Amino acid sequence: MCFIGRPCLFAILATKWPPRTLGWGIRTDFMQKIQLRHAFGRRNSEKVTCSITPDRGIYLSNRLSLIMYSSKIDRIDCVKQSLMKRRSVRTFTDQKIEQPILDDLIDVAKYAPSGSNWQNQRFLVVTDPEEIQKIGKIRFVWPYKSANVDRVKEAHPAGILGHGAALIVVFADAAKNDARGNGEYYMWEALETQNCSASIQNILTMAAAHGLGSCWVSASEKMNYSRMLSGKTWRDALSSYDIPSTYKMQGVVVLGYPKSYDEAGYAKGEKLHGATDWVSTERQENSHYLINKRDVNASNFDSGLGRNEAFFVLAYSKMIKLLLRLVSYFDRRIHKIEYVRHLGK
Repeated sequence: MCFIGRPCLFAILATKWPPRTLGWGIRTDFMQKIQLRHAFGRRNSEKVTCSITPDRGIYLSNRLSLIMYSSKIDRIDCVKQSLMKRRSVRTFTDQKIEQPILDDLIDVAKYAPSGSNWQNQRFLVVTDPEEIQKIGKIRFVWPYKSANVDRVKEAHPAGILGHGAALIVVFADAAKNDARGNGEYYMWEALETQNCSASIQNILTMAAAHGLGSCWVSASEKMNYSRMLSGKTWRDALSSYDIPSTYKMQGVVVLGYPKSYDEAGYAKGEKLHGATDWVSTERQENSHYLINKRDVNASNFDSGLGRNEAFFVLAYSKMIKLLLRLVSYFDRRIHKIEYVRHLGK
């Protein structure tokens, strides 16, 4: 059922009859976008942008990102567009994000895949402007080259996090991993990051579909007491929230309505960006990212090291390997003690 009124009905009719036979202000050719400009049923003469193709139905989009599907290929196009049109956005308007949209983001986040079906992703949604500023001041992020940090902190004390209308802080519940109780926590710890990364990607994709801007900001327990956290810890930044001791920080998503949109209605991001070297945000051809089978006739890789250098590199590598085995052994011993004390049944 459609809830946007007569414009939706007109758009559906456009898939049945040639568009040039319709009145109602529709201007289009098949395989091209159309615009329905109507004075009835909507305020401020808003535009609804549609894409119509023969025998493929129609999807409509406005700032609420209302989408209709009529076939499998429509679903493919819609998902692909949301994935490929997603861009990192670091400046936003003052408009608040509606609660149903935030609920949508958590819905898709919790349905992300997780190793061994742990479902150990946890989410903290922050919409209070004062709390957002507090978190932004501790995890100060301003990744623009040639910026005067002192001046930026004076003008933007909470960095890009402080610009957001909402933050979604993502955690992994390490207790789910510990529940194996076999001393292999260190081996499976990476799944905590991988599971949460899948949830974050779902959040970013759904945010793009809703017409929101978003930015994935790195965050982890290893940042504690470092310059990234202003010498503090995540617990300091989130002291007003009831966060269990087994929850480990994995990332922050900044959300807000962007100041500009592209021609398809998605948030417009930056054309260049990078922590050190600025590069284009456009992607190259698939061949650039694909790994090919090794050419058996190609010469072996030359490290460029001399004989003595190669000897020391090999010796140091073996020493590191031995030390890592010792660390793993003691880590397993500690884990078993902790498991019996805290998680044992």
